[in-house]
Amino acid sequence: MFHFLCKSILHHGRYAAALSSAHRLFSFQHSPSIITLRFFISTLENPNKQSFAASYLIIKFGFSPESALSASKHLNFKTPDNPDLVIHMFQHYGLSQEQIFKLVKKFPRVLSCKPEKTLLPKLKFFHSKGMSGNDIAHILCAHPCILNRSLENQIILNFNFLVSLLESIDKTIAAVKRYSPILYHKTDIYLKPCVDILEEYGVPQKHIATLVYRSPRSVMMSPNHLRRIVETVREIGCDPLKPHFTTAVMVMGLLSKSGWERRLGVYKSWGWSEEDVLAAFIKEPWCMMTSDDKIMAVMDFLVNNMDCEPSFIAKKPYLLKPGLKTTFIPRASVANFLLSKQLIKTRPNLVTLFLCSEKLFLKKFVNCFDEAPQLLKMYNKRN
Repeated sequence: MFHFLCKSILHHGRYAAALSSAHRLFSFQHSPSIITLRFFISTLENPNKQSFAASYLIIKFGFSPESALSASKHLNFKTPDNPDLVIHMFQHYGLSQEQIFKLVKKFPRVLSCKPEKTLLPKLKFFHSKGMSGNDIAHILCAHPCILNRSLENQIILNFNFLVSLLESIDKTIAAVKRYSPILYHKTDIYLKPCVDILEEYGVPQKHIATLVYRSPRSVMMSPNHLRRIVETVREIGCDPLKPHFTTAVMVMGLLSKSGWERRLGVYKSWGWSEEDVLAAFIKEPWCMMTSDDKIMAVMDFLVNNMDCEPSFIAKKPYLLKPGLKTTFIPRASVANFLLSKQLIKTRPNLVTLFLCSEKLFLKKFVNCFDEAPQLLKMYNKRN
């Protein structure tokens, strides 16, 4: 069918070349549809760089005709040679076919990149630092514009700065995977000035390193904006020498003003004062990143099911961290069973019950009782 369609349309000595190109194009697609074949044939009848690139995107990557035509306006290849080299180069560095498809769909222009000049040096650098194919795919798919940035003047300089700060290549790779722009924005515009500001306020370098490792986005904002956040966090009462200071900076950097006001209102609905909220934030900054729904659900459970006073939670804001279905409900069920069978005399301390490790919980509340199999079955219903 394929050969017949090509022969029926190509009459002027173009059949051999067309058939060769077709075979190469369809190498990733074992059973091309009639629609795809017709699109390809119409491309061969009216060759131009947009239509050939469009057929390439459709046949190899499953683009719709509309999206392929739109993307092809930014592509400049008329044969499969260059895009095939790009694909093979990514495969050589460990990217799977699925990952390459994802990258191309997000950034079709990658197929027009010069493999030896633009792609190979960056792929070699990433690989030399110990990045796997999955690492490279994660970074490129998240922010493919990194392929257009200078290797020497941006990527290498930033990578080396991060390594010196984090004192670990593995942590540097993890930070880059969390927020790839940290690798290609000029160091002296965001990264270094933000680090300098934190040092200026007395934040220990190990805490700065932890912040950059956990939330690299936090040091990729306007230095003036970061300074305002740091000043606010200090005025609230957070100590720059304590680990929670950088966590508070991270939270305030991620949370909008409206988000802060909304969380404040949720806590106030449970009787907390603004002072209670700020005190809780100092102890556990993540309490302001917890979603409104989760705050309401956990507060309702602790207050109405566990007879806990809202003021107690305000003093122990880390009680808001565990999951309702994964921790609170199953552990409470085990504790209630033990109470009902008089295997324990009083309800366990809530902090111990809900915040202890899995291993310690099983040791204290499950495995030490004859009813352990029944308790374990009850507890494992959460999964």
